[in-house]
Amino acid sequence: MRMELIAFAALALTACGEKEPHPYPDGARAQFGEICTADTSACDCMWDEITRTVPYDEYRLALARFESEGLMDPRITRARTRCTT
Repeated sequence: MRMELIAFAALALTACGEKEPHPYPDGARAQFGEICTADTSACDCMWDEITRTVPYDEYRLALARFESEGLMDPRITRARTRCTT
């Protein structure tokens, strides 16, 4: 029983690790830098958070929705909040 508990705890800790970033095309980071209005360290933090939580296709859709409707994807809003407060 104790070994099962240790194995479960190890698995749970592994699941809590940072996710690898989703692949984004070359140039996407530079384009983000052009539209990011925060300071450089906050923009770097946001980029890291966004690429770990939002696949590129969804990121493009989020930007298009923001441009057309003024509504931002909550994952991007969370990244901005986390990195600028």
